[in-house]
Amino acid sequence: METPAPIRLKDALALLESGTPVAVRFVTCDRRRKTGGEFRELKAARIGSGKRQAAAKQAPVPAGPVATPRNPGHFTNATRNLVNTLTGELVKVHIYLIVAVQGRKVII
Repeated sequence: METPAPIRLKDALALLESGTPVAVRFVTCDRRRKTGGEFRELKAARIGSGKRQAAAKQAPVPAGPVATPRNPGHFTNATRNLVNTLTGELVKVHIYLIVAVQGRKVII
């Protein structure tokens, strides 16, 4: 059986941003809580903000001061939000910990 050709990280991110759901495999890591090192796989994921999912689940906002959302700094922190299109779950992933996209090994 032939192994699929590797894909560059730049091309993998472009594939995720295209909007077409693809399979993604990555490693978890949380330095603050000292947890991680587990492989996770999303069968159908795409890059998204999660704003539509959050807005749909959100209850009516009471009158009063409005909290402004904090800027996540995705490009500064080299992270992206992946939306699992099967469940609607939002997962923050460090781009350098993405191992495979569509069964193809990600290389830098």
